[in-house]
Amino acid sequence: MSLEPIDAESALELYLADKENELSEASLKGHKYRLGHFVRWCDEQEIENLNTLTGRQLHRYRLWRREDGDLNKVSEKTQMDTLRVFIRWLESIDGVEQDLSQKVLSPSITPDETSET
Repeated sequence: MSLEPIDAESALELYLADKENELSEASLKGHKYRLGHFVRWCDEQEIENLNTLTGRQLHRYRLWRREDGDLNKVSEKTQMDTLRVFIRWLESIDGVEQDLSQKVLSPSITPDETSET
């Protein structure tokens, strides 16, 4: 399989267009908002082609996002779960290495932590 170069902003636009018919407007807005932080991070890190993304970079993003957004565990989980869905979608269009989505780590939360939000 050969990857086709794609930048984060273009990938997000394609992803949102693809999900338009599957997700509610509110869910679509949520994905756009959460993934917008990833696009911003890619810009700051000068990642111009998502083909080069690694598990280590995704971990750095998670730490950056936690710090940048002052996120609690539940919010961090939501952010990273959305990113995993996006990365899985990118795998389907040859935008990133296969199985990269499995390297998107997300915190485990207890039912008690979920009810605190």
